[in-house]
Amino acid sequence: MNFSIERPWALYGIVFLIPVLFYSFVTFKKTFDAMSRSGMRRRGGFESVRMRTMAKILLRAAVWCMLLLALSGISWGTLSTPVQKNGSAVSMVFDISYSMTAKDAPGGRTRLEAAALYAETLLDRIDGNPVSAVLAKGSGVTAIPLTEDTEAVRTLLSLLSPQMMSAPGSSIAGGINAAVQSFPRSISKAPVVWVFTDGDETDSGMQNALSAALRQGVGVVIIGFGSERETEITAGDEITKVMTALRSDKIRAAVDFANRKNFGGQGVRFYRGADAKYVAASEIGSAVKVLSSISKESVTLSYEMQSVDRHSLFIIIGLVLFILSFVASEFSPRSIRGINKGLALSLLALCLSSCSAQFEESKQIFEGVWNWHQKDYNAAVAKFSQGLRSAELNNDELIRGYALYGLSVTYLMQNENAAAIEKINQLPPGAPDKVRFAAFYNSGIISQRQGDYEKAVQFFKNALLVDSTNLDAKINLELSRSQLLQRAHESERPLQGLDESSAEESDLEKSVFNRIREKDREQWKNIQTEQKNSSVIDY
Repeated sequence: MNFSIERPWALYGIVFLIPVLFYSFVTFKKTFDAMSRSGMRRRGGFESVRMRTMAKILLRAAVWCMLLLALSGISWGTLSTPVQKNGSAVSMVFDISYSMTAKDAPGGRTRLEAAALYAETLLDRIDGNPVSAVLAKGSGVTAIPLTEDTEAVRTLLSLLSPQMMSAPGSSIAGGINAAVQSFPRSISKAPVVWVFTDGDETDSGMQNALSAALRQGVGVVIIGFGSERETEITAGDEITKVMTALRSDKIRAAVDFANRKNFGGQGVRFYRGADAKYVAASEIGSAVKVLSSISKESVTLSYEMQSVDRHSLFIIIGLVLFILSFVASEFSPRSIRGINKGLALSLLALCLSSCSAQFEESKQIFEGVWNWHQKDYNAAVAKFSQGLRSAELNNDELIRGYALYGLSVTYLMQNENAAAIEKINQLPPGAPDKVRFAAFYNSGIISQRQGDYEKAVQFFKNALLVDSTNLDAKINLELSRSQLLQRAHESERPLQGLDESSAEESDLEKSVFNRIREKDREQWKNIQTEQKNSSVIDY
């Protein structure tokens, strides 16, 4: 059922219930014993009050438990969630077991030498995608973390040897698992694993590792080296003679098994392109097939299997129990029977009305904000995307504006500036002022990052037209204008010495902040008056 608890330490909060309940029950007993001795027990309603007080204590304790369960991050079940990916990231897994030393590759090379040459050819054609390297023998070890420096991987290729790891045996599954873990959790690129092996393993875990990788949205390509004829090699003890060959049938069976399990409801794959493939290195055009696993599109849509977080369920249950605790303490059974049935029917009709659609859209936006604050940006993109699609189907411009803004700030945190700008440009004209201000402000920040200070100035001006009191926008506007002036001066003056340049930069910084500090009131307080008296807005 895929049950997990993200923050189990939160469950220790139940311990605090012990002294609280003990104190409550002791006070409860003393109070009602005193009431009984005073003769109140003989009066009507004594037992009813006693039962209602007991119910209130137990319900409040249950509310505390529900809040702790929500905080602990309990999740069960899985959900196929759409996630946008930009480009690809590759992890190369090299099987360096002794079976790869068999000299049955083309040109009389060993399988490991052929794999190194093949990988070097692929490195020339990965088009700047980041790459990592994993060594697989008795287990999997990440030798080079994800990087865009392909020279580091080339250096490793020249050193590949079974002596690089002392662990015995051959574990292709360990290499695949290590490769999957080498990708950051919130990676914004589509992850792909290339496995260079002969398929001769000792732990028979390859098909399970393939299935696990596909469930996490990671595509796998297994590249086979060697001949299918048995070849004799010397094992690691340099004494034992064993027979080895390219186990293509075994690899194909594992690939077919993983692909059959990599289907969600309605025949949708968990990730577009995240399937398992087998390619024989000696096959004509094999490199083209391997490279086809890398996304050529700047933006792709993936379907990742994610655990379903149940914190909202426990919060709702806790809220219901909290309301019941008031009902139990304030209303007797007789008074409850007298509630107007028409009111109950009206509440039921309200719950079943079309407002539930807007509630669901808002819930998706709030969950996206929660994931954003938890720095789980992939989950945030998924929630904002769901909210956006629902808002577009229901023609809800308000929710659409918040969803687009949520996507833009999430892409901004992932340094996907182009995607962030695209979502900002799609904001509806009637979006709330807070969203419009934040959109202009973030566009200015992106322009600053890109060094386009002229655009940054315009964006910060537009932001201040929405909210003229925001100090951050004022500071960034002045800094962008100062950078424009500095560029203009640098293009006009000859080269200066280091001391003069440093002094000018120091004076420039002082002038910017002095201007904001000393003239802020005069320059920004009367902005609306200045717009009326002048056809040109003066900042």
